[in-house]
Amino acid sequence: MCDTPANVRTTDPERIHQLALQRLYHEDLLLTQRTYNFLTFNVFLGALLVFGGTSQGNLTAAGFFMVAVGAIVSTIQAAFGRRIEKAITFWREYVRMIERKANLPLDHLLFDFYQGGDRNGEVVTPWGSIIRKEASRPAMYKTWPWSWMPSTNTAIGVLLPFLIATLWLLAPTVAFMQSQRYWLALVPGVLWLALFIFVWWYPLPATPVAKDKDA
Repeated sequence: MCDTPANVRTTDPERIHQLALQRLYHEDLLLTQRTYNFLTFNVFLGALLVFGGTSQGNLTAAGFFMVAVGAIVSTIQAAFGRRIEKAITFWREYVRMIERKANLPLDHLLFDFYQGGDRNGEVVTPWGSIIRKEASRPAMYKTWPWSWMPSTNTAIGVLLPFLIATLWLLAPTVAFMQSQRYWLALVPGVLWLALFIFVWWYPLPATPVAKDKDA
């Protein structure tokens, strides 16, 4: 059985740091694999909808079924993405805490640079400083879209499936509007509103934040 931070009894910070990084990279890889499979599934399902789920510009019964499957899978993917995003945040906070307590200058330095570095705009390492080549340009997290959503894990794991689910719900809306069934067109809109609340508003899980042992 592989060692993990939960079952290894050691006070060696470098060993714990290595194990925490392994867990962090594992969650990153898991998110990447699930996203790849999710996108592949949607490409095939979308092609199936275009070539076999429509008739004279309207959705068939099979087409509505494909839309429902696409929207449901996208919602589930957003839920999984939120879970993995919090797991990645947890392990990154743990890694950052170990590095700062044990003076291990590695993973957190990149994110310090993204945030702008110290008051001089530098990230200091034991071998020198990393500065912004263009001093007049803002730090990464002060530019759009990273000023709004600094985590790529949120963008890939949550925002992407939310947008794809939106496209799936847009298909029946357009079909109902074209057939002048306006009241039925409200149904996908209500479902989209429920999806928006579920993904971005309530109930959002707590975000892990490191707390010093002496605090």
